[in-house]
Amino acid sequence: MKRIVLMLILALGFISLFAQTGLFDLAYAMPRSVADSLLVSKGFSAKDSTSTLLRYFPQDNEFVDAIIVFVEPKSDRLIGWFIKYSPEMSENNDQFIIRTISDMHGEKNHYDEDTEQLIWFLSTTRTVHVVYADDGGLTVLYYDAYFSHLFDMKSTKDINPVAKE
Repeated sequence: MKRIVLMLILALGFISLFAQTGLFDLAYAMPRSVADSLLVSKGFSAKDSTSTLLRYFPQDNEFVDAIIVFVEPKSDRLIGWFIKYSPEMSENNDQFIIRTISDMHGEKNHYDEDTEQLIWFLSTTRTVHVVYADDGGLTVLYYDAYFSHLFDMKSTKDINPVAKE
């Protein structure tokens, strides 16, 4: 009996490593269709997607400019996501987002002075990066280094990651 309970506890811990959920309730390894339904239910619509990148824009959200979802094409599951917030957001809103990330992923983070970004290490390959864009808007990137080649937005020449038109 003790053996079964111990195995269940270990299994739950193991599963939680792979089902790390972040902002907008998106999670690593989430099926593309589930992520799409989730974002649509939160008032976003998809535009210009490829087999590895989907862009979502808010229908009525003054705080978010865009969300980009990165997908591993073979499994059709999320490997990361990028959120671009409006540069018009207040510093209080930015701090709220950072506190929310801390509540989700722990207080322990690293500030990289060279890149001026906060980084949370979720696993040996998964990280969360918070940095300000050139326009002053806060950005959050959920990244998986195992799939680094799929995060190259420059390779998608026809798609501007945050342009609505």
